[in-house]
Parts: sequence; C-alpha cells; structure tokens
Amino acid sequence: MFMDEGAQAFNIVSEHQPPEKEHGSVARDALTHNIGIDVIARVGYIVSRIFIPPFVLARLDLATYSLWSAVFLVVSYVGMTSFGFSSAYVRYVAEYAGRGETNKANSILSTGLVLSSVVCVFFLGLLTLGMPAVVSWLNVPPRLQNDARQVILVVVGIHACGIALSVFSASLIGCQKVAHAQAIWIVSYVTEAALIFILVGTGHGIWGLAEAFVIRELIAIGLAALLAYQLVPWLSIAPWRCTRKALRELINFGGVIQFDSLLVTALNTFERVIAAPLVGLEAVGLLDIGDKLPNMAGSIPTAFATSFLPAAAYLQGGLAGTRQGRETIAKLYIKGSRYMTLAASSLTGLLATASAPLLAVWIGRIYPGTAFLMTIFAIQQHAHLMTGPGTSILRGVGRPWAEFVYTVPNFIVLAVALPLSRLILGRWSAVGLGSAVVVATVVSAATFIVHANRIFEVPLRRYLKFVVMPSLLPYLIGGLCMLPTWTLVLHAGRWRGAAIMGGILLVYSFIMLIAIDRLILQSDERAWFRAVIHRELRVLFGRFSPGRR
Repeated sequence: MFMDEGAQAFNIVSEHQPPEKEHGSVARDALTHNIGIDVIARVGYIVSRIFIPPFVLARLDLATYSLWSAVFLVVSYVGMTSFGFSSAYVRYVAEYAGRGETNKANSILSTGLVLSSVVCVFFLGLLTLGMPAVVSWLNVPPRLQNDARQVILVVVGIHACGIALSVFSASLIGCQKVAHAQAIWIVSYVTEAALIFILVGTGHGIWGLAEAFVIRELIAIGLAALLAYQLVPWLSIAPWRCTRKALRELINFGGVIQFDSLLVTALNTFERVIAAPLVGLEAVGLLDIGDKLPNMAGSIPTAFATSFLPAAAYLQGGLAGTRQGRETIAKLYIKGSRYMTLAASSLTGLLATASAPLLAVWIGRIYPGTAFLMTIFAIQQHAHLMTGPGTSILRGVGRPWAEFVYTVPNFIVLAVALPLSRLILGRWSAVGLGSAVVVATVVSAATFIVHANRIFEVPLRRYLKFVVMPSLLPYLIGGLCMLPTWTLVLHAGRWRGAAIMGGILLVYSFIMLIAIDRLILQSDERAWFRAVIHRELRVLFGRFSPGRR
C-alpha cells in the first residue's frame, strides 16, 4: 500500500483535545459536509459548461470565441483588485464567529462593502478611459472592435457589482454555510447555461453570452443577500458600522492576499495576455480551448481548499496558541493535501493521457497545438492544486504572506522560460507560451510545498509517501486505458468516437475506484469514507421522503 498511517480520514480532532473544547469536532463535521456539497456543485458546473464551447464554436468563428475569452482576461484583472477583501471577509467572519464577537464581524463586512465599492468604481473608470488601449493590445479585428468595447464594459461592470456585494456570500461561507452559497451558485450557473443555448442559438452572437452572464450575476447577488439575512441572524451591514480598526484589518490581511492574488492572476493568464499582441487574437482562443477542460476539472478539487480556509480560521479563533490547535491544523493540512491531490490527479491524469481523443469528441475537431496544450495544462493544474491546502490553511491562520513563496519563484522561472521557448521554437507560438507557463508553475509549486511542509512540520518523506505517490497512480491507469483510444477515436466519426470514449471512461473510472479503495486507502479511511457517503445519502433521501413535510 502507499500508506500505513493509522489516522482516520478527516478526523482532524487532536487526541489531546479536552471535552470542553469542541472546535475541532465542529470544524471537522462542517468541513466534511461542506466539501461534499461543494464537489457536487462543481461537478454540476462542469456538466453545464462542457457543452458550451462546442456549441458556441459551431455558431461563432474562432476570432469571436477568442474575443469572449479575452473579455474574461480583463474581468479577471479588474476582479482581482478586490479579491483580497473576500478572503478577509471569510477569514475574519469565521474567526469572530468562533469567538462569538459578531459586532466585529459586522464591522469587517460593512467596511469592506464601502471600500470595495470605491475601488471597483475607480478601476471601472480607468478601464473606460483606457478602452482604446485595451482593444489595441488584444489585437481585436476591426469588425469586432465596437462589440469588444461595449461587451467588455458591460461584463466588467456587472462583475464589479458582484465583487462589491460579495459580503453576503462571504458571510455565508465564513459561517461555514458553504452548502447554501453553493446552492446559489448552482441556480445562477444553470440559468446562465440555459440562456446561452437560447440566446446564442437564436443569433445573438457574443451579446448572447454577455446577456446570459449579466443575468447570472444579478441572480447570484440577489439570492446571496436574501439567504445571508435569513441564515445569519446577527448580520447587520450598514455604513455607520465602518471602523478604522476594521479598515486596518482588511488592508493588513486582505492587502497581502490582494497583492498575491494579482500575481497569481497574472501567472494564470499571462500566456493569453501576451499571446494576443505576439501571436494574434486567435492564439487566445487556442490557449483557452487547451486549458478549458483542465481548468474545469480543477474546480472540483478546489472544493477542498474553499472549505479549508473557514475551517482553519475557526480553529484558529478557538484554539489559537495551544498545542492542540497546532496539532489539529497540521492534521488538517496533511489529510487535506492527501485527498485534494488524489481527487485532482484522478481527473488530470485522464485529461493528460486522452487529450486528442477528448478534443476530437468534445469540439469536433483538433485545432493546431490544442492536444499538446491540454496535456501539459492538465499536469500544470495538478501541480497548482497541490498547493491549495497549504495556501488556504495559511490564509485561515493569518499567514497569507507565505503564498509569495509560490508566486515569486513562478515569476522568476517564467522570466527565463518565456524567452527560452522563443529560442527553442524559433518563433512566438501558443504552444511555446503554454509550455513556459507550465514549467514555471511546476517548479514554483514544488518550492511552496517544501516551505509549507516546513511550517506544518511534515517530513518530506512522509509527504511523498502520503500525498505524492498516490497521485501518480491515475496517470499510469490513464495511460493504459487511453492508449487504444488515440487510434480508435481519431479514426472514427464524432458520434462513434464519443461512444468509444464513453465506454473507456467507464473502464477508467471503475479501475480507479478499485485502485483507490484497495491500494491507496487504509481500512480505517475506507470505513470512514463509506460511513460519510451513507450518512449523506440518508440525509439527501430523507429530505425528499414523502413522510417529511
């Protein structure tokens, strides 16, 4: 077996925990429930998204699709101007709720609402003034420039409103009501997907995509505010609750995350930002197609990291400075790393080994370089997600600056890898840009993991055995299962290829489940997971039982 540890799966409760201290138990139970609901929501998101790119590409040309991808490059940078606030909301609400200091939580949320509104309005104004430069940088063809200017402003504007009003969803997550926040997300993304098929299908073009996104954001904002006031009884957001102390806390904690998030956003989008001026707008679309499935797959394991931050902050609020607290948080880190990484590699191992057949079935054609890009982006996603538990838990315990150990080396390696890719290939290309970014991510992820292990006092040998080795198994199984598909699917028609691919996916899933159950999980982990699944199923079916009212 890969593991001979005797700890129960997510049993993060320290054996030294006194009876009167229940923070570890509360955090564990909430964590388990929240992760399960979050994973279900993210799987649903993938299902709703997976049919959109081929549907849109069948009705819009590659240049228009690339423009829509470029719109979200702008959205990501404007959105990151206030991302640190959201993390600060979750961290402080969870910590203050753990202490029963709800007045301080209201002060943080009220101050953040005012501050983020001012910041968003400021950057939206800058974007409006700099729109000609943005369109020029993106290399937008003349026929699309008018639509580009208007769509960018509309989409960024509604997204800015969502950022400013994110205090409501953040208050739900901070109180560990992740399931309710995810329910809002499900309603909004399902509505958006339905509208895309209707609007784009009836000839609205890129404006159909924009209109669907606007409606999605309005639904998310409205439902979050409604549920927050219903489910968080102490919630009271008002301008007169703003305080200088809350402002300092937001800037001190959120500012560090803010700066780091801007760096992460730059790293995650850098190849597409420079692809437009160096290669052309269509290169943005090629990179987006290659990264679409790995990025969507990565959203499922991210459910772990989303729940780690409030859990760690809650533990920090109740057990700060104690031996029990350090042991409990360290257990959360190592166990979270194990399960999050295994969940990630189960998906990325499949995408890395079956990129060309998947693209042939999914898009209906293989654009130049996209199969190679999907393979390396899947590996990149795996490496990136391995840092998730460390970054989330360190944020939760008030050490966000540790993330610079990930972002700074990433920029250093990228500065070397980008020109090197140009030198090796003899020209700028989407494949070269993507390869440079992947190399930088893998190197920096390894650097951060070593640093996080040192902080949580996890020996490297234990981490390799407990986390890394199990995550390599899906690549071996994927290679064995997917090797025949490269010939069978690529030489079959699209629908016949889809049937073949579907059958092999079932085989891969079946073998993976058996391998995880018999080769990776120990007996106590296996029993624990089965008990959790049975419990959640009973709860789910109980809600829909005819006897319940």
